[in-house]
Amino acid sequence: MPTAVFAVSALETMEQEVTAIYQKSQDTVVKIHSQRQFQIGNSPLFTSQRVGTGFFIDKDGHILTASTVVDDMDTCWIEWHGQKINARTLGRDPQTNLALLKVDPDAGTPTPFLEQGDSDDLQVGSMVIAIGFPYDLPSMPVVGFVAGRDIQSGGHVFATSHIRAGCRLSRGQGGGPVLNSRGQLVGVAVAAYMDDQCYILPINAARKIYTDILELGQPQHTWVGLIVGERHLVLTSTQPNQTEVFVQQIYSNAPAATAGFCIGDIVLSIMSNPVHRTADVLDSMFYHRVGDSVGFTVQRDGQLTKLVLVVAARPPQEAFGFLQVPQVPIPPMMQSVQWPMITPASPPR
Repeated sequence: MPTAVFAVSALETMEQEVTAIYQKSQDTVVKIHSQRQFQIGNSPLFTSQRVGTGFFIDKDGHILTASTVVDDMDTCWIEWHGQKINARTLGRDPQTNLALLKVDPDAGTPTPFLEQGDSDDLQVGSMVIAIGFPYDLPSMPVVGFVAGRDIQSGGHVFATSHIRAGCRLSRGQGGGPVLNSRGQLVGVAVAAYMDDQCYILPINAARKIYTDILELGQPQHTWVGLIVGERHLVLTSTQPNQTEVFVQQIYSNAPAATAGFCIGDIVLSIMSNPVHRTADVLDSMFYHRVGDSVGFTVQRDGQLTKLVLVVAARPPQEAFGFLQVPQVPIPPMMQSVQWPMITPASPPR
């Protein structure tokens, strides 16, 4: 009997906390409408409309949402406090499915906004709360738990690791905020996955994108010109399996070629961040900007080598070409699982 009472008490406490977080946060969440008019000459043909969720990130009326809510649309507006307020799109990033909007509330009234947390603190099992507008209904919270961090979904490779959580989101809730158990903003719901899970762009990554848009006018995805692979070392039966990342290919006229990388180099660290998986490479490079000098430590012929790479902007696709460079012999007794990692395409919708 005491165990049952404790379970009921814990569930009631959780319910109260979720309700309190939702009530405190709901005024920062807005419904977003976008519209595009198709016509032939001066004759209207039909109108395309979309509805999604967004949220304020500061007192100046800046709003984050999913890029798919507003891309290719002519106009957009928000519903907030019973009003229809016109919004303008400051920038979009199809690679992370993020868009930054701006509204100007009446009389310059400061907008409420969510306190940002650290998305790196989330672990498997952490509780998260997504808030959004399902279909044509009022906003509601959806409670779930972090299931993992993925760098790809099916054949699609993300620009940086995304949080996968057990939140079943309905149409209209895309672009909404995701909060931790303290009510802090830790991500943006950017994609549905299977029936009862979603992908969340970590707020640390979203902050980099919207800061780029505010400061540079557009998101800045960098390029180094490396394709890396991941392989599992075959060790003894008493030792756990280990994974390492190695250079598969190098583009000509790329920062990696200038820095002196060789095919077969084993990437050990980027700056102070150790590298064990291909996701570590993408996650480390995601936060850099064009012109940054980035230090790599690689293993080549059993020796440690320090390389400094200057990050560049991604060139046009037609400018790509592979560089013929010396190949470092791959040590024996390894099983190689090669996973090409090039700048990813846009995320699944």
